[in-house]
Amino acid sequence: MTTASNQDIPRKVAASQGFQWLAAGFRLYRKSPLLLSAAFGALFGAVMALGLIPVIGGPLSELASPLIVAGFMAAYRALDEGRELELPNFLAGVQGPAIPLMAVGAVQLLGTLLIGQIMLGMGFDPVAMMAAAKEGASPAEMQAILNQATPALLVGMALFAPLIMATWFAPALILFGGARPATALGVSLRAVARNWAAMLVNSFALGMLLFFAALVPMLLGLLVAMPVLFGSLYASYQAIFAVWADDAASYAGDNLA
Repeated sequence: MTTASNQDIPRKVAASQGFQWLAAGFRLYRKSPLLLSAAFGALFGAVMALGLIPVIGGPLSELASPLIVAGFMAAYRALDEGRELELPNFLAGVQGPAIPLMAVGAVQLLGTLLIGQIMLGMGFDPVAMMAAAKEGASPAEMQAILNQATPALLVGMALFAPLIMATWFAPALILFGGARPATALGVSLRAVARNWAAMLVNSFALGMLLFFAALVPMLLGLLVAMPVLFGSLYASYQAIFAVWADDAASYAGDNLA
C-alpha cells in the first residue's frame, strides 16, 4: 500500500498503457467473474432503486457512487494481492472513509447541477428537443434547435472534462492513500492531465467495450463490461500512483549498485 506522500506525485506513463490497463482489467476480472458481476448487478440495482425515491433519490445515488467505486477498488486490490475475494470487500467504502468519499460525490453532484444550469441558460433544453422531435418538427426547425444547442453542448463538454478528471482517481486516493477530499480531487486532476495521452487511449478502449456490451440484450453485457471498467481503473491507479514507490526504490537500488 502506498502512502499519501507518494500519491502527491503522479507518475507519467506511456500512451500505450491505456490499452494495457483494459487488458489488466480483463485479467483481474477473470479471477472472480461471477462474484464481480453479481456484486455490480446488486449495487447497480440498489443505486437505481435509490434513484426512484422522489426528489432526493437522484442526489443520494450521486453521493453513493464513490462508495461503489471504492468497493470495487478494494475488491481488485484483494485479487491483485492474491487474496480471496469476499463480499465485505465491496463495502470497503461504507465501512471505511465514507464521509470523504461522499464529499467527492457531493462535488460531482454540485458540479453536474451547475454545468446543467449553465447549459440550460445557453439554450440547451433536452426536454424541448425531445418534444419537438415527437411533435414532428420540420427538418429546418430541428436544425435551428440544434444550432442553438450546439454552443451549450460544447461549453458543457469543456466544463465536464475537468470535473471528470478531478473525480476519476479520487475514490482510490481516499481509500488507499488516506487523502482528504480536496487533496484527492486536485491530485486526480493533475494525474489525468499529466497522462492525457494514456487516458485518451484508455477512454477509447473503454468506449468500444461499453458500445459492444450495450448490444447484448437486456444490458447483460454491462454485467461484464462495467466490472472490467473498474478493473481498468484500478490498473491505471496502480500504474500512475501505487507503483511509484516501487519504481523509485528500484531506481535508487540500480544507482547504488
